[in-house]
Amino acid sequence: MKKICTLVLIVFLGFSCNSQKTDTTAHYARKNTNSQIVKLVGGNWFNGERFEKKTIWLKDGLIYFSNTEKKIDTIVDVSGKYVIPPFAEAHNHNLESKHELDKRIKSYLDNGVFYVKLLSSIKKRIDPLMHHYNKPDGIDVSMAHAPLTANGGHPIRLRKKHLKYGYFRGLFNTIEEIEFHGYVTINKQEDLDHKWNKILSFSPDFIKLNLLYSEEYEKRKNDTLYFGRKGLDPKLVPEIVKKAHANNLRVSAHVETAYDFHIAVNAGVDEIAHLPEISNGKLINKEDAILAKEKGVTVVTTVSLVLKKQKRKGYQDLVKNIVSNLRLLHQEGVTIAIGSDHYNGNSVGEFQFLYKLNIFSNHELLKMWTENATRTIFPNRKVGALKEGHEASFLILNKNPLKDISNINKSIVTRVKQGSFLK
Repeated sequence: MKKICTLVLIVFLGFSCNSQKTDTTAHYARKNTNSQIVKLVGGNWFNGERFEKKTIWLKDGLIYFSNTEKKIDTIVDVSGKYVIPPFAEAHNHNLESKHELDKRIKSYLDNGVFYVKLLSSIKKRIDPLMHHYNKPDGIDVSMAHAPLTANGGHPIRLRKKHLKYGYFRGLFNTIEEIEFHGYVTINKQEDLDHKWNKILSFSPDFIKLNLLYSEEYEKRKNDTLYFGRKGLDPKLVPEIVKKAHANNLRVSAHVETAYDFHIAVNAGVDEIAHLPEISNGKLINKEDAILAKEKGVTVVTTVSLVLKKQKRKGYQDLVKNIVSNLRLLHQEGVTIAIGSDHYNGNSVGEFQFLYKLNIFSNHELLKMWTENATRTIFPNRKVGALKEGHEASFLILNKNPLKDISNINKSIVTRVKQGSFLK
């Protein structure tokens, strides 16, 4: 006899089940259902543009729009509910340490965030923690490991401070030992050629490079006053991109200014890791935004970082500059993904900040947080959309986010990851 389940808002179980079988819903929710065939009926499924009522089958962790087999293990009634892809966090660094790790992972999953892009991580530090990640009942991560920078560039100052505070006890004794693990210095073409194979030996999922105030590269490169506030020689960026692409690796560029954005887009990077926070008043050029659209560059927002400067003079001007840049990218059709870079938070706060700016429609925000963010993290996986043959990972909501997207994460009734119903 099939189990016929009615989805209701029960926080602990995720859904309830009326059945003559002895299997309880709690038992079913804990089981890995990948080998079972689950039929979901009555739900409104997001097709990328709108919601449409569909019957969906889950089998082997994938979504199917039809079922060629006679047997069905479970029928789940999701009538009146709305189904969307999971959320993603396209920029963070907060999963490489044991400190409060369970709390961080729980926050991601509770808020429906299944995919996280770590823009830098120390491999020796995160390797012992990898059993937490990339599994059906956990979050999936993509990692760059050590970012490329110049002598004295970001994040060397940060690594030095963490070394002093004892964060790397048992791993490194000097700042020099951290190279290749926490940063890689590239000052000329010979450095790039000589160090490239060792960079690849750390098995990065993508390459991250740091551009900071590249319009002042010559001024800053040998000045210790700018320790930690500079980055790569902009002339090297096209060569880095060329090498990365030859090894089927995408490139994410940390930028600080509109000129950094210009250099990165013209060099052919795949992703801009921050919207430039324009303190000098120089906004992104329209020509660079048009080129970003033509080249398929994804821009990750991280705009809520400005909240750290909320009490400083000029804060409102910074917000106006952010709004101007976002409007330009939006107007030119550039792909925008939601990422926060908040170590003690995640993309929920970034979404809320973007929502309050009132630039994007509910539909656009939904795509930015699901499809766009997920695809810049895992471009080669069938995730981020509810399509035939895609991974059966989705969120079931009790309200239509196209009509009301405020506090969308609070309307999650059930989370499903690769066919497994999460508690």
